[in-house]
Amino acid sequence: MAGNKQVRDGLRYIGLRLRFRDSYDMAVARGVIRYTRSKPDWELRGTGPWFLPLQVEGLERCEALIARIEGDDDAHELATLEIPVVDIAGACTRHFFNTVRNDDYATGACAGAYLRRLGCASYAWCGVEQVHWARERLIGFCGAVGVSPAGMPRFERSLKWWEQLYDASLELQAWLDRISRPTVLFCSNDMVAMKVDVEARRLGLDIPADLSILGVDDEELLCELATPSLSSVRLNCEQIGYEAAALLDRLLETPGYGDGTISVRRIAPGDVVERESTTLVLEQDPMVAQAVQMIRRDVHKGINVTDIVDALPVSRRCLEQRFKRARGRTLLDELQQERLRQACGLLRSTDLTMERICQECGFYSVQRFFIQFRRHYGTTPGLWRKAQKEFSSVNGPYA
Repeated sequence: MAGNKQVRDGLRYIGLRLRFRDSYDMAVARGVIRYTRSKPDWELRGTGPWFLPLQVEGLERCEALIARIEGDDDAHELATLEIPVVDIAGACTRHFFNTVRNDDYATGACAGAYLRRLGCASYAWCGVEQVHWARERLIGFCGAVGVSPAGMPRFERSLKWWEQLYDASLELQAWLDRISRPTVLFCSNDMVAMKVDVEARRLGLDIPADLSILGVDDEELLCELATPSLSSVRLNCEQIGYEAAALLDRLLETPGYGDGTISVRRIAPGDVVERESTTLVLEQDPMVAQAVQMIRRDVHKGINVTDIVDALPVSRRCLEQRFKRARGRTLLDELQQERLRQACGLLRSTDLTMERICQECGFYSVQRFFIQFRRHYGTTPGLWRKAQKEFSSVNGPYA
């Protein structure tokens, strides 16, 4: 048997069944490789020039597999191998395998929270139809912006349809022409966002004045090639790969691990990478819009309310009243929330010291940072960072 051969060789052949056609697979592979450094008896096999070929002796030589399972046919095929398999996609309807995947509901919620800050009252969705991950992103987005999925203007097609980037689509153009302007549009991934961008420009729409576009995956080259460049929610793909390898290790090393139950571990997404497609604040009041833009652009410089008022042709009292009416909070509240938002991003995604984070986010002192953080989140920045790292992935049953 293949397993006996692997034992005699002193190696465990671990297959990576990834396509390596996008940054998702590349980052997942990096995470797997990072974990594998602690496993000298693991030998990775996969597609592409970086690994020993998976096809040389077939999947039957692999003792375990990490796979991007895209559909039910794929799942049925891999289920016949009768080896531990960890899925990193979560796209199929048949729940045969343990899964480590992106938290797609949280991704949609993250996008919605970010897009609400633009101040636009009109939202829309473009996505891949009939796949779980896109549906979860839509539901999370709708919850964050306070619109029911049934009431959300939507345009959905297959992934293959969206991949025809530069083939003109009169139906997408007609849909984009019908939705109100300005609208903020959340796309299920960057490929969808790029297609929307191309068709919107064919219509002569101004991005972001008529249409603000946000994608997912932060495919850097794709996002930068777009005109204007596309904002995107960054995913923690390397963490997905690392956790998938760790789970596979437990399945191999611990007889009866999980007692045959199937579970999914969801990895929280990263932050929004802001580019030109969402840089315009869509507040109807131009003074409020300029104030918000200044806060986002210059908050790291330590600006205060006086600096904002001095930069605009309006009295402090008038600006405060207009700002409170439009945003539901004061200028000082907006400044503090933006500083805290940026600080949370740095706490979650970097190992910067508290002093450096204070400098990067425009806090006057570490003491002031701690006071505001505790008042808002009920804990210290250090404990918040630790909790984020400990619970960046969540175990739970398949729904």
